[in-house]
Amino acid sequence: MGGRPLSQTAADRDTAGSRRDDAAAWRPVRDALAGAGWAPVSFEPLAGDVSVRRYARLRLASGERRIVCSYPDEMKDVAARFVGSTDLLASVAVPTPRLDDYSLEPPVWVLQEDLGPRTLYERWIEGGSGADVDLSRRLAEARELIGRIQRLPLDSVRALGSPPLDGDLLKFELDQTWERFLEPRGLVADPGLAKQVRSVCSALCERLDSAARVPCHRDFMARNLMLRGRAAEGGPEELVVIDHQDLRLGPPSYDLASLLNDSLTLSARERRRQLLAAYVDPDRMSQYVAATAQRTLKIVGTFAYFATVGSDRYLRLIPPALRRFLEALEALPEGRELAPRLREAWAPVLA
Repeated sequence: MGGRPLSQTAADRDTAGSRRDDAAAWRPVRDALAGAGWAPVSFEPLAGDVSVRRYARLRLASGERRIVCSYPDEMKDVAARFVGSTDLLASVAVPTPRLDDYSLEPPVWVLQEDLGPRTLYERWIEGGSGADVDLSRRLAEARELIGRIQRLPLDSVRALGSPPLDGDLLKFELDQTWERFLEPRGLVADPGLAKQVRSVCSALCERLDSAARVPCHRDFMARNLMLRGRAAEGGPEELVVIDHQDLRLGPPSYDLASLLNDSLTLSARERRRQLLAAYVDPDRMSQYVAATAQRTLKIVGTFAYFATVGSDRYLRLIPPALRRFLEALEALPEGRELAPRLREAWAPVLA
């Protein structure tokens, strides 16, 4: 998981790759937008997330607003995957921000619908216990969207060009956590403990790799879900998926594990409700638990990396992610013995 290739939000911190005052970098994009008939009345560069891409919110003469993302020229393949995955998801009725225009030639940019400044995650935490959003209902809707994504033709997803989330990539992700967080914090300094962690992590990834791969979003979480108002139709807000350019083949339980464990601190009752609605087969449940263990340990490395490049607002998510990793690990035969040892050894960072 890297920085957001196409952001709908304004982060609370600028990064080296997305500065508000970089007018020279925006000039070619503004000229290209004007040439394509999208001359803005106002143009507000936004703070991005951890990414070399730049984002801006523009207002048109009609009063409508749009979000434009500018990609480095050498990353036009990422923009192309975003465009291609938008079309694919539309074919199975997965809502995404409306794509209005784009250019895959320098300057590379994508123009899309503006869904506002807050993701589902932000609406949930700002509402305290969820006053601003019926989280249980939205999670059920999100599960339905995962099912639609998994109905995509495998060949069409392969054609997008992203490598499968296979055993090798899953292990590589955990290696990143090892290098970015576990080693620097001295959490695997004991050789015996380190060897056991390596062995169990390898077994987790092999378990996930044993299942037939299906289409997955790869970062299907509350921070990549938004709500779109449908006041004109008199209907409720619609759940919309963003940052879908990493669509690829992966473990069947991966997106659900991400949804229920990445960033959200759900009650055991709520998580159980969602799981019982999703699974009845013990083998599938076991795959979900393994995916949860891999995903939660993986995002610890991601959050640690974000902090090194100037976005430390995710550091507070590391302790709950590690706690979820240990809970999942303890529920698996591979990790039942190791989890209590890690809980004791890692106590300082779990608090």
